[in-house]
Amino acid sequence: MFALPPSASTHGADFYQQPAGKTENTTGSRSGRLEIWIVTIVLFSFLTPAQAQTVSNAYFGMHMHGGVIARQPWPVDSFGSVRLWDASVNWANINTAKGVYDWSYLDKWLAEGKTHNVQFLYTFGRVPQWASSSPYESGCGDGPGECAPPNDVNPDGSGTDQHFKDFVTALAAHNKNSSYPHIKYWELWNEPYNAPSWVGTVAQMVRMAKDATAILKAADPTAMVLVPSVCIEGTKGRNWLDAYLAAGGSNYADMVAFHGYVQKRGLPLEPGNIVTYVSLTRTILAKYGLQGKPMWDTEISWGVPTVSSPAFMDEDLRMGFIGQMYLLQQSIGVARQFWYQWNNSVVGTMWLPNPNVPGAPGTVLKTGVAYGQVNNWMVGATVSSKCSVNGTVWACGYTRSGGYVAQAVWDSSQTCGSGKCTTSSFKVGTQFTQYRTLDGTTVKITGSSVPIGYKPILLEN
Repeated sequence: MFALPPSASTHGADFYQQPAGKTENTTGSRSGRLEIWIVTIVLFSFLTPAQAQTVSNAYFGMHMHGGVIARQPWPVDSFGSVRLWDASVNWANINTAKGVYDWSYLDKWLAEGKTHNVQFLYTFGRVPQWASSSPYESGCGDGPGECAPPNDVNPDGSGTDQHFKDFVTALAAHNKNSSYPHIKYWELWNEPYNAPSWVGTVAQMVRMAKDATAILKAADPTAMVLVPSVCIEGTKGRNWLDAYLAAGGSNYADMVAFHGYVQKRGLPLEPGNIVTYVSLTRTILAKYGLQGKPMWDTEISWGVPTVSSPAFMDEDLRMGFIGQMYLLQQSIGVARQFWYQWNNSVVGTMWLPNPNVPGAPGTVLKTGVAYGQVNNWMVGATVSSKCSVNGTVWACGYTRSGGYVAQAVWDSSQTCGSGKCTTSSFKVGTQFTQYRTLDGTTVKITGSSVPIGYKPILLEN
C-alpha cells in the first residue's frame, strides 16, 4: 500500500492582506450546472500508456503576499511553483523612479525559492506612477495611474516604449546575475481585459509584449513567455484574448496563461464548469495555431465569496472546491494551477495568523489541509483514466508503482453546511480496500459501497 505523508494542521504568520475579486457580472437563464454536460463525452476516455502522465509537484502552484518574506514562515503545504503577483515585486514596486530599482523583495523571494525548491512565474503589471500616461487615474486597482499605459507608448502601439524596455532589461539582467535560482517563466501582464488592471489598448499591450519577449530571450534563450492572463468564465476576457492574439500577440506565446475563476454573480459556484471554459478558450487558441501550447491557470480560487449565491462561506464546501479543481484541471490538460492566496484574509484563505503575536505560528484552515491532501494524492501518481462524469458523479483514475490503483470520486449534487455534508451511495470495485478523505482520514471499506459527497475521496487498493 502506498503511504502518504501526514498532513500538517498548524502554521503561522502575521497579517497582511491583498484583497482581490475576479468575476464578471453576467445575466441570463443558463445555469452553471448545465454547462458541465456539454463536455461529458470529451472527458470520458482512458489513457494509453503513451498518453499517461505522472503528476509533478510543479502542477501545484501558490500565491503568497509579501508578509511571507517579511515576518511570516513559509507555508507547510507542499507545492512546486509560485506566481509572483500581489507579492510586492510588480513594476511599480521595483522601479520606484526612472533608473531606480529596489530588488530587496525580489531577492528575498528568490532566496526562499532556493530553500524550498520552487519554480517562479513572474507576472508583469502595474505601471509606476512616474511612467504612467495618466498618473492620477483613479480607477486602478492598486495605486493611481498604475492601470494606465506608459506615457511613451501611443494607442496604436508606436512610440519608444523605453520605460518598459528599461525595466525589463534591468529585471532580466538582475535575474541572470542572481546567485539564487533564476526566473524562467514570464507572464506578460495580469488581466489586461479588466479596467482596474489596464485601460490601454490591445495594440499597446502587443507592443509591450514584443519588446519584453525580445529582451527576456536575449538574456536567457530558455525563457518561456506566457500571454497576458484573462479570466475565461465570461465572454469579456475570452474576447480580449481573441483580439490580442489577432493583433499579433500570438507571436509572443510560448505558453498560455488564463485565470480559472468560475464565479458568476448571483449564481451557485460550480467547479465543473471550468471544463467548458477551458474548451471554449482552446477554440480561440486553435484559430492562431496555439492549440498545442501548454496552458497554465495562473490564478484560481473561489474568488470573493459573497459574489456567488449562495455565498461560498462553508469550509467543507471550500475543501471540496479545492479538491475538484485540482483533479479536474489536471485531467483536461492544464499543466499548472496557482492558488490565490495562501495568506489572504478574504480570497482563497488557507491560513490565519496568530492575532496576538503576528510572527508566531498561526493555524492552517481546513482548506489548507485539503490542498495538502490532494497534493499527496496526486503528486507522483500516474493518470490512468481522465475524470469522467456519470450524472453528477465524477471519477478519475490513478496508478503508482507496485500495483497501486486509486480512484478519486465525488458527487457534485451534494452539499455541506454547519459542519455536516450530504452524501450518496457509490458502489466500489472489489479491488478497493480503503479510502482517504480531504481532512487526512483513512477509512477501511467494509461493504460494497461508500458514501460520497461534494468533497472528493480517494479509493485505494
